[in-house]
Amino acid sequence: MFRVAIGQAEGLDADEVVAEVIGQCEAQLAGCAPVAGILVVAGAVDHARVVAGVRARYPALLLVGSGSRGVMSTPWGYSEDAVGLALLVADRITIRAGLGRACSRDPAGAVATALAEARAPDDDPEALCFAIADGRSVEAAVILRALTDQLAPGCVLFGGAAGVPWDAPNDEPVLFFGDEVLTDAIVALLISGPVEIAHCIENSWTPVGERQRVTASTGAACQRIGERTAVDFYQHYLGPHTQPAFEFPLAVFDCDDPTRYYLRIPITYELERGVVRFSGAVPEGAEVQLTEVMRPHMLEQTRRSLDAAAAELPGAPSLTLVFSCTIRKQILGTQAADETAIVRQTLRDTPMFGFYALGEIAPVVAGGPSVMHNSTLVAVLLRERGAAADAAADPLAWRPRSTGREDQVELLARKLARAEAQRARLEEYRELNNVMLRTIAAEIERSRQEITAQNAELVALNDALAREKQRSEELLLNILPRDVADELKRTGHVEPVFYSAVTVLFTDFKGFTQIASTLSPRALIDALDHFFSRFDQIAGEHGLEKLKTIGDAYMAAAGIPRVRESHAVDAVAAAWDIQRFMAQENRARIEGGREPWPLRIGIHTGPLMAGVIGSKKFAYDIWGDTVNIASRLETSGQPGRINISRATHELVADRFRCSPRGVLPIKNAGSIEMFFVDGPAAE
Repeated sequence: MFRVAIGQAEGLDADEVVAEVIGQCEAQLAGCAPVAGILVVAGAVDHARVVAGVRARYPALLLVGSGSRGVMSTPWGYSEDAVGLALLVADRITIRAGLGRACSRDPAGAVATALAEARAPDDDPEALCFAIADGRSVEAAVILRALTDQLAPGCVLFGGAAGVPWDAPNDEPVLFFGDEVLTDAIVALLISGPVEIAHCIENSWTPVGERQRVTASTGAACQRIGERTAVDFYQHYLGPHTQPAFEFPLAVFDCDDPTRYYLRIPITYELERGVVRFSGAVPEGAEVQLTEVMRPHMLEQTRRSLDAAAAELPGAPSLTLVFSCTIRKQILGTQAADETAIVRQTLRDTPMFGFYALGEIAPVVAGGPSVMHNSTLVAVLLRERGAAADAAADPLAWRPRSTGREDQVELLARKLARAEAQRARLEEYRELNNVMLRTIAAEIERSRQEITAQNAELVALNDALAREKQRSEELLLNILPRDVADELKRTGHVEPVFYSAVTVLFTDFKGFTQIASTLSPRALIDALDHFFSRFDQIAGEHGLEKLKTIGDAYMAAAGIPRVRESHAVDAVAAAWDIQRFMAQENRARIEGGREPWPLRIGIHTGPLMAGVIGSKKFAYDIWGDTVNIASRLETSGQPGRINISRATHELVADRFRCSPRGVLPIKNAGSIEMFFVDGPAAE
């Protein structure tokens, strides 16, 4: 069995309030003896008298708790002037409590003492630890680290830092353990046995503005964010102000998962040094962002998170512990009661008990390590594994007696004063929010303009890149055939290829040395460029691949890199057009009194190898006897004529008229039967 009884009452007389709280609990216990209790005191009652009253009724009770800015429970809801008590009844689940003192002197030692006191030799390893600490005497992150190091593996850690009443913000937080009211301490409940746990966290704050990096920070004291001091960072967004804007926490992003973040509240400003001291450590190098919250969004997020947590348990929870941040309550203002109502409605008949803390401890996700949160609501759902839901007694069965009129008047006066203080703070918050919205709007506009300018620059760079790419492509295609260039770009190299039949064409100007001696360098280069440019054009028209020029020699081939059945016809047709072009050029030169450029052409068909050589300057070339024979045919030819081999003639005889020259010797190639091309067969 795992059952909880909850009592909550408002008042100024401690004895009357305790009597009412205990009466409510007794009505729900139905004679069962509680083993542990969580006590929360908000308002102006005497803490010691409240503790003494509870212990007088339950002297063996393991009592832990703290002061708080407010209490929430079912069915009494939310109050900042109440005492709340949750009594836990369990027969299979083990609940033990421990106390650690002097946290400020030795945090790890205080934690060790508390855990040692809460453990027993025969207990199962703890499954859940619920801890409350004095977060002002020692940084809460230090307590968290000590707890994490010393708890059993797999133990889920929840808790928070004790709060103070709204009208005494500078008071020391107090904690309760047994008969004692303490400061500078930590109290812990350890739960072991067949307990099932689910939880949710909800901070509801949304990052706004630019994400920036913390450039100087020591623990919770942050000196610089980006290029500004930490104070200037806040004043940049919120305008001139001297009091910490705790309604605008800092989102600190997880370095392992930049979509997740935890919150840090600004606690104090050191205006002269520009330092902001936050509610917890802000690591140097972390990315941070200012946050804001919308109250309707906060309430809806709470509902969704609770639904998700409840769905994780296989049955109805027996108890939901809720601890929320004091700053969150302040932002909600009068709607804090609405959040409590949402928790009650979402969890329906589940007993709920909670309080407001100055820092919350919980895992970000189930199974993950616990971290210190701020401005966050944490809900922990508990049930006994394998047990049927215990029918809860009617908490309203107890009918409280009326408090005195004077007490009621004083309570109302406190509520009114608190409402006035909240209204004034909300007015300040509204003004800060207005300034922030204007600043964010200006940042968005500046970013929009920067993005527009950057887009224009990127478009220009992209256009320039496209032009350069096109130019590089054209240059590459001037060196290599397109298919070869594509293979080189795709694979980084070109495989050599054997071709069984390719037609190779050579041209050469007879008497070039004599012609060159009569021309200036400029005139010589201009003439060669004029002739070879036209040769390139003709070769392209007939599908030939120009390979290279060597001095006055021009070399091309048909049937590479793509195989063409018409390679011989294409090569001879190109040669005919080249000779016809040169005939026209030479007639014009003779008529103008200039030296003609007589051209010889030799063509041969046969097998060869083709490939790319070079690693810095690429060259596409061909090798084999076919190349050598074509070159010899050119040198064995006559000016103005096309000299072809028998192998080529056999492939073009039906397309071109040819005259046999007989068998002529060729250097290093024996004797070759040759033919002159007289013209196309159709002419």
